[in-house]
Amino acid sequence: MKFRSLPLVLACAAIPAAPALAQVANCPEGYPDGAITMRVGYEAGGGTDTVARSFASLLEEMSGWTVVVENVPGAGGGVMATGLLNEDPDGMIIGAGTSTTLAITPYELPDIQYRWDDFAYLGTGMVLNYALVALEDKPYDTLEEFIDFAREQGRATVSVGSISYEIAVREIAEHFDVNLIPIPSGGSSAALRDALGNHVDATVQGTAHVPQLEAGAMVQLATLTQDRASYAPDAMTLLESGMSFSLDGHIIFFVPSETPADIQACLAGALQTVTDSDAYTQIMSDLQTHAGNLGPEGTATFLAGASEFYEEALAQ
Repeated sequence: MKFRSLPLVLACAAIPAAPALAQVANCPEGYPDGAITMRVGYEAGGGTDTVARSFASLLEEMSGWTVVVENVPGAGGGVMATGLLNEDPDGMIIGAGTSTTLAITPYELPDIQYRWDDFAYLGTGMVLNYALVALEDKPYDTLEEFIDFAREQGRATVSVGSISYEIAVREIAEHFDVNLIPIPSGGSSAALRDALGNHVDATVQGTAHVPQLEAGAMVQLATLTQDRASYAPDAMTLLESGMSFSLDGHIIFFVPSETPADIQACLAGALQTVTDSDAYTQIMSDLQTHAGNLGPEGTATFLAGASEFYEEALAQ
């Protein structure tokens, strides 16, 4: 299976009350010896920032630690990740990025020198959802009908807000042997506007289109992630349509690879405690997704596969 991800723009969510304070198990004596800094690789107010701040707030409540959130945007999280490599590997600074930060940016931008295995992974904080969507009044409501339309017309255009979305469109076109033309835009919001303005035949989106689905203005032709979306249960996944491809992504928490193993275990356990909580589950539900914590080993396995795919795809 192929993997990819893009940061998702979400509305800020209120943080529900956390459960009773929980002790963080398996932490070395004296750790942490001050405030932990969580560096977010994206602007304040976006999806990754919303999740990271929600996580940090619950971690404070459940552990008694102090967690300070800093935004270090740029290069899809690449600026933050590059800086993290130059910090002491003492577990006092945690990176919060996405699959793009770790599996795409190193191969898309030549000035980025790190690779996914320069870091140790604590786990994931949110599953990112992706979809192929179109205006409701288009003459297609499913992926099969969209492919038939493209074949009859000789082509179809799809607005995309990132290189990963563009690659997804290429994969669909290759599988169905049809001419789909990805139209780059200035991000997912611009790609959605192109579709709403009837300038393209479809668009690839995260969840920014969900209000349009609820209003009946758009239809979800296909779900690009492994599992169907709760807000579009009738939209089949690409896997269900016979492809060996899914556009999968996560918000990821990580530290330099030289961070001591006992501190890594402590932080991974804290992450699991937070993501298992009812309060965090409710935040994810409000954001139309779920936590889906892959854990340290699962996150590393996911990124190894994603990095291999994107390195090859971006070299073409």
